Amino acid sequence: MARPNKKSQLGQPPMKTRIKQAARDLFIQRGLADVSYGDIAEVVNTTRANLHYHFGNKNALVEAVFQEIFDSLEEQFQEVWAKPGLTLGQRIGLTAEDCERRFYEFNKDAKGRNPWSLSARARFENHLLSPRIQAGISEMSRHFEDYVAHAVTLAIGAGELRPDTPVRQVVMLITPLWYFGSLLTQHSGLDKLLDHYKAVSDTIAAAYGTH
Repeated sequence: MARPNKKSQLGQPPMKTRIKQAARDLFIQRGLADVSYGDIAEVVNTTRANLHYHFGNKNALVEAVFQEIFDSLEEQFQEVWAKPGLTLGQRIGLTAEDCERRFYEFNKDAKGRNPWSLSARARFENHLLSPRIQAGISEMSRHFEDYVAHAVTLAIGAGELRPDTPVRQVVMLITPLWYFGSLLTQHSGLDKLLDHYKAVSDTIAAAYGTH
């Protein structure tokens, strides 16, 4: 068995994990173009040579960061939108709670205006993204809409929503809040986003609910 390095013995994550985490945070805060290997190395307290050792060039690191986000989101989609036994309202509420959690990673209070979503931030730097990342973002969006549609169908089957509920229209009410939540909070703060989530949930229940 390989002997753990000194960092691991001290209870810190492996260096490669720390580099990806620092890169993710800096990319969200500053954008892809304004973050250098030197910036990331300073945060992680290592050398640029060490970053090159683990990832090669910056493009490879960007791809690794996005791939980790894609994998994490797929797990979240399954847990929130495909898990049996939850109402549609509960699923929307869990998604709002996750947005709130990510918001507070980069903002001290609900009035903060800092971005907190890498995919939202990257929409303004699409020219810097590789075709693989662009395809990944598009696929992630399709998966999210498919999962939400599945959840709406489950709600119809469980009797929460009427049989004539238009699935696609309900999906189109929910998904923009997730796509553009970070942009909305940058202009209006967290409370406005949470109000939107509640309004969508209440509107769906009022229009198509059975109770």
